[in-house]
Amino acid sequence: IMGELLGGKPMFPGESTINQLERIVQLTGFPSEEEVKAIKSKFAKSMLSSIEIRKKVLLEDMYPDAPQEALDLLEGLLQFNPEKRLSAEETLKHPYLKQFHNPKDEPTMPNPIKISFDDNKRFTIDEYRKSLYKRIIEKRKEMRRRKKELKKARLAAEASDKEALNRGRRGRK
Repeated sequence: IMGELLGGKPMFPGESTINQLERIVQLTGFPSEEEVKAIKSKFAKSMLSSIEIRKKVLLEDMYPDAPQEALDLLEGLLQFNPEKRLSAEETLKHPYLKQFHNPKDEPTMPNPIKISFDDNKRFTIDEYRKSLYKRIIEKRKEMRRRKKELKKARLAAEASDKEALNRGRRGRK
């Protein structure tokens, strides 16, 4: 997203998964064996072996008008190895984003977010879409249920408060 903001267009507009991977590797450089292992995908090695290696593109050439701090941030976000990428907290503390950094209003997750799709299993686009829609519907139902429970609890608390207030008034008479 950062690259798209700097360039005003998609950063990796691949025509296929392999083509998109080629575009990513063109910017990040071909990953080392250690970086491929860090991805933890059975398919990563075979996919990488099928890409065409091209000359590395520098971020400075891709975004010649971007401030150096923006390019530095983008480079930290585009690390091939997920363990070497900037975290959300590190990103917010980066000099390029300092004007937006407000530690008092930046909650953090106690645990990493887990993506529930099995990255080692191939799905068709239709299967991904159906699974995603199913999860969205389930989440919506869960949120509606929680909203009803909260409303019910709030109404019960209000009724209890009203009753206590009326008892207090009767006791003063």
